[in-house]
Amino acid sequence: MPAVPAHVSAAAARQVEIYRRMTPSQRLEQAMQMNRQMRALMDSGLRATHPQLSAAERHQEIARRIRYARG
Repeated sequence: MPAVPAHVSAAAARQVEIYRRMTPSQRLEQAMQMNRQMRALMDSGLRATHPQLSAAERHQEIARRIRYARG
């Protein structure tokens, strides 16, 4: 596995510091915003690659992809 560049490690450490200073409700709001962004990006990608899908079909596909995602 390749070494992580120093700037990537520094950015990750800084992000952890920021999250630790947030209140629980701020962290929850941040997580919800990230979730909305992720879903919007997935929807945009599906519209571009599968223009025949309806909004409901895209919603189902996004849910399926999230359900079966591997970390």
